Amino acid sequence: MDYSKLGPLREALTEAARTDESNAERAVERFVELRPGHADTLKARQHHLISGRRGTGKSTLLHVVRVHLRESGAQVAVIDMEKFKNRPFPDVLIEILIKLLDEIRPSVHLGRSLMGDLRLRRQFKATRRELSQMLNDPQAWNKQMTRSRQRSKSSNVSGKGSFRASHHGAGAEAGGEAARTTRAADSMTETAAFEEAKIERLQQLASRLSDELTTLVRQSAGDRAAVFIDDFYYVRLADQPEVLDYLKTVAKGTGIWLKVGGVGERMRPFRDGDPAIGMQPNQDIHPLPIDVTLDDFGTAQRFLERMLDGVIQPLGLTTAQLFTETARSRMVLACGGAVARDYITLTGSALDAAVERLNKKQAPSLSTLVNIQAEDVNSAASRRMNKKEDEELNLDAGDDASRLRERWRDICDFVREQGDTAFVLIRQKDLDEGSWGSEIRQLENLRLLHRIRETVPNTPNWRGVKCVVYMVDLGQLTVKRLQKGIPAFWERTSDFDRLRRAEWVYGPEWRTKLQVAPKPTRTIAGTSASESELESEEPAIPMLFDDPAELDELEGGAGGATGT
Repeated sequence: MDYSKLGPLREALTEAARTDESNAERAVERFVELRPGHADTLKARQHHLISGRRGTGKSTLLHVVRVHLRESGAQVAVIDMEKFKNRPFPDVLIEILIKLLDEIRPSVHLGRSLMGDLRLRRQFKATRRELSQMLNDPQAWNKQMTRSRQRSKSSNVSGKGSFRASHHGAGAEAGGEAARTTRAADSMTETAAFEEAKIERLQQLASRLSDELTTLVRQSAGDRAAVFIDDFYYVRLADQPEVLDYLKTVAKGTGIWLKVGGVGERMRPFRDGDPAIGMQPNQDIHPLPIDVTLDDFGTAQRFLERMLDGVIQPLGLTTAQLFTETARSRMVLACGGAVARDYITLTGSALDAAVERLNKKQAPSLSTLVNIQAEDVNSAASRRMNKKEDEELNLDAGDDASRLRERWRDICDFVREQGDTAFVLIRQKDLDEGSWGSEIRQLENLRLLHRIRETVPNTPNWRGVKCVVYMVDLGQLTVKRLQKGIPAFWERTSDFDRLRRAEWVYGPEWRTKLQVAPKPTRTIAGTSASESELESEEPAIPMLFDDPAELDELEGGAGGATGT
């Protein structure tokens, strides 16, 4: 690449780093589907839970599906939950409902439907006003109800009389009437005081809101509506089941389908109980994971390079021209798989590192050729590390940030102690059941640990025990480790076998085990020629967990990382 294209390239990379309303049209034009069929699946009449690490393209995918649905005449609402982060429940739910009503306003058509359209629009406006008022009200307030009852009764008494008198043939007659009315009245007043919570008022509104949405879908050109809720993990974990439970109730039978996206380990769509709360995966909502990890290295690399080509082709550039061959694979490793946003931002940072490298030799001219080498990628990953450890971890992990940071640093200490490696093995049982296993999964979603694949350590005591191989983020590796190189585990089985070292199995009590561990008697397991050649390259390290049962024995006290 000529140095003269540096400015336009940086501008293009900056604009492509994040998909929002300002660049959604361009994002749709250059959209590359990670796995064929995802977009069509999301258009189906079904609730979906889209999960993936940050930056994997969830927002772009939602934008593309939104465009396709609108072209078919369907009503579509897009709700970005980042705008409502840290809102308490049920205020966050009210915010969603208000945004929903703003996004899918009823249309007014001339003709027979005019009066019905106007009536529905008035109903929507009234509901929105009620929600807005509710949002500003306190979470609960005291109310007093008074009921009065009056009762009255009356009685009438009347009489009539006459008499006739005669004397010597002459007579006279006289008569009269008398009446009396009496009335009595009593009254009774009943007064009751009670507290009404905001969520109770919302529940009373649910049926009316559902009826209005049903009418909206029935009167629209399409036969359905879709509500895209992006970055749902910004809703507090404890509140997520309640939010989805209410939305499920309102949407039921209306023709509205929910498409909820977020980071997998930061989403809790369902809470079991009596009654159960939320939307149960595979029952109420269909999971759609879109992650491609280092296990499918080839798919990840093809996707990332096609995606970047769509960004830089207007400048007359291709990925092959921009990177050296080694740098191309190093970029995929640095991203931990198909993380599109990381790939774009790392390209920009690696480009800066390449320019700095050239400037150390001589001042470049407009015709100077610039390409990104593996060392530039390493430098960019290292610079990014502080941001990922501090800013992004605090942003994405919320209340768990401190605990996850402690676990991450403990793992980094472990890999440095165990031969300054780039890899760590975690027993599958600990990932599924261990008190600290969820922390490992969250570090994976935060792109600090990069999953490769399942394997079995290469020592007899570990035979049949499934483990997952992870690579720590490149930014955490030492220069010496990077200069030594990383086994091309994605190309050859023999290279992947080099990662199956039982010495690299991690457990929270590894420091205690290290103090009593015997001196290492081998460098690397295996008898193949390729492995034997590596004995001089890999340092001798102790096996801390010689038997998987040792991890079970320590599980009771393994809740947190142990510092020095």
